[in-house]
Amino acid sequence: MGIALLAAGATALPFAVGVVKNGLIEILLLVPVAWFLVASRGRDHAERALLLLVSLCLTLTVCDIILRPVLGARLHYSPMNQHQRRLPMLPILGRWDAMVEFSGSVYGDLAAMTGDPALREPRRVEFRTDALGFRNDAVPNPVDLIVLGDSFAAGVGVTQTGTFAHTLAARYGLSAYNLSYPGGPYDQYINFSLESPKLNIAPGAKLVWTLYTGNDLEDPGGETWEIAALPWRTGFSTMLVDYRTFRNRSPLRQIWVALRTRWGGISKDVRNRSLPDGRPVLFYGPQELWGDRSRAEVERHPNFPKLLTTFRAMKDVTDRLGLRVTVVILPTKGEVYPWLLEPQAGIGAAAPSGFAEAVMGACEQVALHCWDSKSYLLEEARRRFDASQELLWWRDDTHMNEMGHQAIASFVGQEIWEKSEPRLLRRQASYP
Repeated sequence: MGIALLAAGATALPFAVGVVKNGLIEILLLVPVAWFLVASRGRDHAERALLLLVSLCLTLTVCDIILRPVLGARLHYSPMNQHQRRLPMLPILGRWDAMVEFSGSVYGDLAAMTGDPALREPRRVEFRTDALGFRNDAVPNPVDLIVLGDSFAAGVGVTQTGTFAHTLAARYGLSAYNLSYPGGPYDQYINFSLESPKLNIAPGAKLVWTLYTGNDLEDPGGETWEIAALPWRTGFSTMLVDYRTFRNRSPLRQIWVALRTRWGGISKDVRNRSLPDGRPVLFYGPQELWGDRSRAEVERHPNFPKLLTTFRAMKDVTDRLGLRVTVVILPTKGEVYPWLLEPQAGIGAAAPSGFAEAVMGACEQVALHCWDSKSYLLEEARRRFDASQELLWWRDDTHMNEMGHQAIASFVGQEIWEKSEPRLLRRQASYP
């Protein structure tokens, strides 16, 4: 009985470290233990099976723990994936690990979906986080500019100094803080409400809040906008959140998932197109669908009323803090490059998408300043490509490259601030 109990404990170890996630597999691992207990004949075979099982479970567990610091970065196309975690006190939100310092080669999310190395566009990036788990070198004091958004504003795929938050700060001599993290508008509102009191916000500071056409309305949002009423955790339950993060980072489990994905073939959602010189350009179908939807379709979506409530809640919070808010709508890759995604579509129209029209209407209801960047980016994309065959997006990614971030910084600075605030002091003599 003692041997059987020890063996049962050994079978639980791969489950404990995250190598095994399915409880049914754990039950199957217990079959040799049960056979050992009830076997009257062939007991030698049962003992050998039990020893083999225990050896296998111990080997998997030890290897998983040893390989974590060795394989961690190699199992992810971006450090932003590797260092994600749930917030222990409020697991509906995410953060990156605090005080991360990464410098290395990465590639795009669409290339990762295909599993085809030939479609990758490798680049070297630096990725650093502050003590709060956001992408900043430090927390400035005071803060002149806050950037809020999802993975676009956080700068997936670009180096630390290549984000439009950093570019805006450098161009205008501002001290910027980037509060962006992958997630929808509701998550961004909660993150802002939690973290903004920790910042020394300067009088007249600005908040640039980006919304992405391709998936922001797919965010289901929450059921409460009152911070005190959120599902907070304390004590042991916060430890369980950290433990779940530990299990999710099992390298052996991640290797198995990657292999299973590769065996499943290239995702049908990834559309492979070519530049005139033959270089591949990838698009993500489900996101591109949002660029074609009408305003009426967007406003009928069940999550749209929640988005409007989030806008009202954000307006209340920013008014109390004295922040001047600018909402910037970012188009999808296919909206800016329709001539690549659908060659028969031609150059493409600069008219706002239905999503942009609906969001601008919602902003108008709650008195938030809102701007659609599609027309500006279309013009900039044409100019760049005609001059140098360069794109504003990574070819293998749904996200913008550093030139795209520079374009967003120019749009916010030139088209919004300098036209609406002609007295805005620019401490930089010229744009980079």
